[in-house]
Amino acid sequence: MKIAILHEMLIKLGWAEKVVENWMNLFPDADIFTLIYDENKVGKIFPKNKINKQVFSLKTQKIYSLTKKQRFCLPFMSRSVESLDFSDYDLVLCSSSGFAHWAITKPETKFIVYYHSPARYIWDWTNEYKADLWLNSWWKNYILKPLINKMFLKIRIWDFIASNRVDISIANSKNTAKRIEKYYRKDSILLYPPIETNRFSKRIKKIESNWNNKPFENNNYYIIISALTEFKKLDIAIKTFNNLEENLLIIWAWNYKEELEKLVEKNNISFVWAKYNDELVYLVQNSLGLIFPWEEDFWIVPIEVMAAWKPVFAYNAWWLTETVLAWVTWEFFDKKDWSDFIEKFKIFHTNNLENKYKTENCEKQASLFSKEIFEKRLKEIIKQ
Repeated sequence: MKIAILHEMLIKLGWAEKVVENWMNLFPDADIFTLIYDENKVGKIFPKNKINKQVFSLKTQKIYSLTKKQRFCLPFMSRSVESLDFSDYDLVLCSSSGFAHWAITKPETKFIVYYHSPARYIWDWTNEYKADLWLNSWWKNYILKPLINKMFLKIRIWDFIASNRVDISIANSKNTAKRIEKYYRKDSILLYPPIETNRFSKRIKKIESNWNNKPFENNNYYIIISALTEFKKLDIAIKTFNNLEENLLIIWAWNYKEELEKLVEKNNISFVWAKYNDELVYLVQNSLGLIFPWEEDFWIVPIEVMAAWKPVFAYNAWWLTETVLAWVTWEFFDKKDWSDFIEKFKIFHTNNLENKYKTENCEKQASLFSKEIFEKRLKEIIKQ
């Protein structure tokens, strides 16, 4: 069986890319397709020789190569993905959080889409996306807002139509399944993403790092692992920890990093660049736990943290309640405006120091989402 793997954008190594990496290892002879590829950022995991040559003639790829801005490619995503030719493939396995599921395949080609989410910036996060485009500036709002609104309307219609090309829809969480049902009027199969639980549960010895910060040397810190964007509410997290004594280590980077750094008022908050492999595992294993302050359909990080025997303090919403043992491996704050964060965090921190969140409970809960379970179920779905 000849297989193609399709993913929207290979320009960073995030958690959706972990799923694609799993597929690539599961089907080593498969060809990889994407709408935008950046060898400098992802080449170590997704080498250029594995990328189908059609990718490099796409308009989206040419625009990205020229500008290095994926948002400039947005108007050309639909034409680019629909121009990809999958005639020679028996199976197209698609990882989608936006436009990848728009691909066109022949009737005899099985088209399976793994949804990380229907495109949030054209459905329920439209206003947040506009804010990220700085449309709150009066002249941009006056000139660009009508064009953006018209573009979003067309994309929504196109997105709904394209969803009907899919043979089998897979949702990465119950919440994503609800959103697929709401926006596409389709049923889906629930399959949680593959988590490398064994990698995070295996003890990592002290490793050399180019990062050094005195307040964090004694493993007395909480972590946030996230792309630094406005969507993630990290500005609120920083402002909150400015009023706490506990240390916060923020791991990752993105466009919003400089703005966030300006909000730091004390030396109990520190940033490090994106970390991978053993260095990331080491930072997680030697932390006090994870702070997860925003809403997501599914997020691999909290389960990786549990696999490393650490608890999580999170916003009580959506998929989080699917995957945790509340008050056994996790603790929550409830109010969207964060007004109860400090109060609930202090309780969590005290319980954590008193070892309420047993390491064996965290590790056991994380094991339910192992990549072995994912791979077995995926193979069963493909055979349907």
